[in-house]
Amino acid sequence: MTILMKQQFLGDWREGLSAAQCRPLIQHYGRQSSAYFNLQSDVRRFGDPRLGFVAYAPVNTLLGRVNIVFANPVCAPSIQSLLLRQCLEQVPGQFLFSGIDDSVTGDLQALGFTINAMGTEFRVRIPAFDTVGRDKKQLRHAGNLGRRCQLRVREQQAREVDTRQMERISRHWRQHKRVRSHELRLLTRPPVFSDEWGVRRFYAYDRDDRLLGYVFFDPFFENGSVVGYTANILRQDMEQSPSGLLDFIILEAMECFHREGIEYLSLGISPLHNIEAIPGDNPLIRHVAQFLYRHGNRLYAFRSLAYHKTRYRGEETRWYLASRETSTPKVAWSLLRGTGILGSPDYVQPSGDSSVPVPG
Repeated sequence: MTILMKQQFLGDWREGLSAAQCRPLIQHYGRQSSAYFNLQSDVRRFGDPRLGFVAYAPVNTLLGRVNIVFANPVCAPSIQSLLLRQCLEQVPGQFLFSGIDDSVTGDLQALGFTINAMGTEFRVRIPAFDTVGRDKKQLRHAGNLGRRCQLRVREQQAREVDTRQMERISRHWRQHKRVRSHELRLLTRPPVFSDEWGVRRFYAYDRDDRLLGYVFFDPFFENGSVVGYTANILRQDMEQSPSGLLDFIILEAMECFHREGIEYLSLGISPLHNIEAIPGDNPLIRHVAQFLYRHGNRLYAFRSLAYHKTRYRGEETRWYLASRETSTPKVAWSLLRGTGILGSPDYVQPSGDSSVPVPG
């Protein structure tokens, strides 16, 4: 093995990778539907800009710092274990992995982590999708909004739309949600009202050309090509828009993606949905998750979110949580605080943050 090959294998591991450095890695290795979430602001990234990275948010708790990883590592499968080991060794604080799939759990178990179910990702194969059948009656109703209400959907760049209108709709929409004062983070990506690399934006207008709502779609990739989009930001005018508007926008966007040969639409994760026992899990974490799903809807609309996504009758994939030597209360507090469900996130502030949104 040459010196250069050894250096490439060992990696030039470091903290502080910028969003711009990580974008090519996402384009090549960002197979997970939440891969683009790694580019959100206020998170840190550890890795090698040639090989891969792990994104995480360091959260302050009363019991010390917890680094929340909220998506799969972005790298080739062959170096994932090495990347994880380097990250755990070089970054201070305890680690909590969330929003990961079964391509990561084996490597984490080998590093001493306990794996629990944490929710379900809903994904639709676009070429096979239709709205036929009784169980898709509501989607058919939404799909006819254009004809019934004289609405139209346009794909536009952010710079073509009045930012003040987008922000007004977003603020008013949030006032009807459990978390009103701020945007949620990590397991979703907060809205950015300027153009971003790869993000597709679809807007609905009424007959008078008034903006009623919009959906922003984040791309995910395989070997450099887009294979799907995740419906990440969904906002509507709660006073002026008809019921089913957001589904109407999604269905119109799916028709566009189908014409382009895109394979998948992801509706994202429903946290705590369908939590069941898995071999070797932490039963206390499982019971807390099940309790929050049943009784925690005053904090977050766990059940209604899952119900909406099940109506598409897509593929359901379990996502996981991984913890190591972290108490159950600390796990729950870190996740609820880090995602913003319990108050505005309290992140450990770096001396200089290079994590900025990537412009289009």
